[in-house]
Amino acid sequence: MKLNEIKELNKLLQTGTKTKNEPASLYVDNLHTSFLEFEENYILPSTSVFEIEFPAAESFLKSLLHLAPELVANCLVLPEPRPKRDIDRLFLIKPFYTEGEIFRENSPDIWQDKLPPYAIVTSFHLMHLGGANKEEIFQPASQGKTMSVYTKRVYFSVRVVPLDSLKVHEGAVIDFSPKKYQESDFMVQISREATEGVRHTYSEIFDEVDYSKQIAIIHETLGITSGDWTLGKIFAPIAVEYLTLTARFLDPSLESIAKDFISFHQVVDLLLRPDSMTLEESARNFFFAWLRSHKAERTISPSGNMAWKILREERT
Repeated sequence: MKLNEIKELNKLLQTGTKTKNEPASLYVDNLHTSFLEFEENYILPSTSVFEIEFPAAESFLKSLLHLAPELVANCLVLPEPRPKRDIDRLFLIKPFYTEGEIFRENSPDIWQDKLPPYAIVTSFHLMHLGGANKEEIFQPASQGKTMSVYTKRVYFSVRVVPLDSLKVHEGAVIDFSPKKYQESDFMVQISREATEGVRHTYSEIFDEVDYSKQIAIIHETLGITSGDWTLGKIFAPIAVEYLTLTARFLDPSLESIAKDFISFHQVVDLLLRPDSMTLEESARNFFFAWLRSHKAERTISPSGNMAWKILREERT
């Protein structure tokens, strides 16, 4: 999308008046993608099969400001997907601090004075996943355009990314650079002599790299057992993305996500810079309490595919 379109969408996300999400259930499907299912339908708009277009993004975000304002309000729209091959998704970013006021004004002046250490990066699927009954189709697919449907589902993915820098132009966040791993036993090794082009290529295809060994070592290092994370392979709470370590969340509230992450951010900091600190017991306890608060019930979707309903328990 063009810069003026991004700025218009950012303005839209700052003008919402609703503060609480509509009632919804949270699921993870058989492809490990999380989605919210609301009680009421909305129209998932048609868009180009090659990119998310402004009219579709505007329509979708207006729906979300009504259905799930806690997930999108006061976020900033990224002009391109990250990674770029995820052309079917709309990406939002919300930088935050771990001290004082968590979410401050979206201002380059503030960020230049003190860069937020983290950002919540949320992506939404705008191209309909799965089939649709005749009565669910609002507008059939056409050449180069996706179909528009009535649906109760919002497919999304949300993670916290450690920041190294933000690229800002005319008040809009154009891109971000993550705080990358130092070389360690659990990172994918990249040559010190590698050019930026090579690094960029790795970044664009990170989902195709098998990081299971690195994640297994991280789980072993932290002492995470199947009793701590009962969702198993349904959903990964820690992932290697953007050549960094991210914490991934099953939560439709950015404020709740930020508060949870802040309580155990030292765990991620320690994994990124293993020689820089000693893990405090309080951070470790918060982290394991967060892991153990997730439970799941297996169910079958209307299309016959397996899904898991996510349940959150009170912290102990």
